[in-house]
Parts: sequence; structure tokens; C-alpha cells
Amino acid sequence: MLVILSAAVTSLHAQVYSGSGINPRIRDMMNRGLVTERGEFLHVSGNPFVDKDFTEGVIVFKDSTRASKVPMRLNTYSDNIEFKYNDTIKRFTQPELIDYVTFAHRSFMYSPYKEGLLNKKGYFEILAWGDCKLLFRRESIIKREQLPASDFEGGNFRDYFRTTEEYYIKKDDNPASKLTRTKKGILKALGDHEKELTDYMNKHHIKLKKEDDLIDLIYFYNSLTHH
Repeated sequence: MLVILSAAVTSLHAQVYSGSGINPRIRDMMNRGLVTERGEFLHVSGNPFVDKDFTEGVIVFKDSTRASKVPMRLNTYSDNIEFKYNDTIKRFTQPELIDYVTFAHRSFMYSPYKEGLLNKKGYFEILAWGDCKLLFRRESIIKREQLPASDFEGGNFRDYFRTTEEYYIKKDDNPASKLTRTKKGILKALGDHEKELTDYMNKHHIKLKKEDDLIDLIYFYNSLTHH
């Protein structure tokens, strides 16, 4: 299956397809995985989407093939990019073929990552580009909260989505690793140019708890690696 799909993408190198005119082979790849909005989530408070509405965006495959005007959203519970096609919601079943997707003024990539001793794969928002990337991962689970007893029959609880958010560093093609937003944590994650980074943080009063400052620091680090 992977060989067939890879051959289909390669044959479309550097072409762009959009909207209703999307090449049927790319459309087929995006539409193999049907997503069913099952009823058990109707009584779960909140939602696991970064943006619940679908927003048209661009898919860039690893061979530079592009598909544009594709309605997408990120489901942080199932960890899937969902696509809307006609009246159905589907997911991309070969995310390894994607370089990145962009929609709703955000870009996402599918990457291996380390979680403790475990090797996993999932979707990340790209906050800083380059050989060293700053990534942001959201992960939702369903939690149950006990409620005060009532005179009505049924369970005294409330189910809700709880989303955790973590920053990651991804260097080159290595798995992403979780980032501790302290001076020690960032220097350990980057692994080199300690003096230059320390001087830059002191000179520019970098606050690692501020996302914009963290992005700035990663771009500065990337500038050092190209000297």
C-alpha cells in the first residue's frame, strides 16, 4: 500500500491541485480513512479541536507535491488531521507522506517523538522553522468529574476533555524531545553554543516562559549553526 501511494505522489511532483479540481489520486489518499463522529462524545463537555470549524489550507507532501483549498482541522483526542470532503469527515491515513500542512494561520507536521522511554509519533504545531524546530503539542483525554449527589436517577458525574500542552525541540530528522522551559533545560535540549545562547539570553532579557522569546531564541540558535 505504501509503495503504491508513494508512486502516486511521486508521479505528481511539483504540481498543485486545489478545490473541486484536486487530482483524484491525491483525493483518494486523503479520503481512505473515514472518521465517524460517534454519539459517546455528545455528552462530553468541551471539544478536542484547536479550531472546531474546518478551515481551507494547504498540504505539502515530502516530494513537494501540494494540495490546496482542503478544509482541515486538528483533533487532539484522536491525534489526527481531519479533512472535510462533501458531507463526510475523513483523516489522512499515511501521515508519513506529509511534510507539513498549513491552515487557520498555523502549520503542523507529523513527527516521531520521545516520551520517557517510549518512541511515539504524532502531530505538532510548528512555532519556529529551521534545522532546529520549536514544536508545540496538544493532547486531549477524557476525564470524569464526580458531582454532588442528586435526587435524579443516573450517574453523578461529568465527562470533559482535558488538554495538555507541551513544547518540544526537533533537531534535523531526529525525534522531537520535550522541552523544559528553564535556562538549564533549553541549553541541555540544544546541546551546543552554550556561551552564545547564554550571552544572548542575558543581553536580550529572554524570558523562557514567554513563547515569543522562546521562538526568538530558537531562530538565533539556527543562525549560529549556519556560521
